[in-house]
Amino acid sequence: VNLSSEKYAFIVKKENTELLKKVNEILDAKATEIQAIMDKYLNATEEQLATFGSNSIKTSATAGANELVVATNIDFAPFEYYNGNKIAGIDIEIAQLIADEMGKTLVVEHMDFDAVVTSVQNIDKYDIGMAALTISADRAEMVNFTNPYFDTTQVVVVKADDTTFDACSDKDAMLQKLASLSGAAAKCGGQAGTTGQQFAKGNEALGFDGFKNLDFNDSPALAVQSMLDGNISFIIVDKAVAQTLLKNVNK
Repeated sequence: VNLSSEKYAFIVKKENTELLKKVNEILDAKATEIQAIMDKYLNATEEQLATFGSNSIKTSATAGANELVVATNIDFAPFEYYNGNKIAGIDIEIAQLIADEMGKTLVVEHMDFDAVVTSVQNIDKYDIGMAALTISADRAEMVNFTNPYFDTTQVVVVKADDTTFDACSDKDAMLQKLASLSGAAAKCGGQAGTTGQQFAKGNEALGFDGFKNLDFNDSPALAVQSMLDGNISFIIVDKAVAQTLLKNVNK
């Protein structure tokens, strides 16, 4: 059941209007190629996802070099993730496309998800943030968003034998059920700082009232194992991420 409606975009510094214009021009001009990148990842099998990526992407910026330096969190497949020593993902391949179009070397620096927006806002070396970032009014006060490139929604992931939400056929029923949970049933997971957490905890800028009864923690991959171990009951996460998690777990 789709619980919300959001759009992803990339971010640049408020004052860097030239870069914003250039990136938007590339997103428009390369729409076909970008759609092909998304289709590649979203339609991939678990085996295919494990073959994607590049081991030649720089992970540390060089002062004065002709580089496009991207701030990201490489823990959000299929948008950015590690395949051994390779870096893969929808955002990573779009970043490479943008860097190529600008004649620059791509640099991808990993950090906590919570730090991506503030790093682009405050640290000179970061040109752009690309981390499956939902457009929101509070983030727009700190950075500028590019044109959106992906529509998404929040969903709930449970163990196969969990019947908690089986009778919930629409959003209203899901919201009522989520608000009614207590004790162990109210323990959920996702990734700190993401829209999933904001959905659970509340965010006025995104129009989320939140649920005071829910206990939210963990990152997506860790949350799955935590759920399987019985430490939490369900996960709230972006739908595309949920679909990738299911591919990786339900082998």
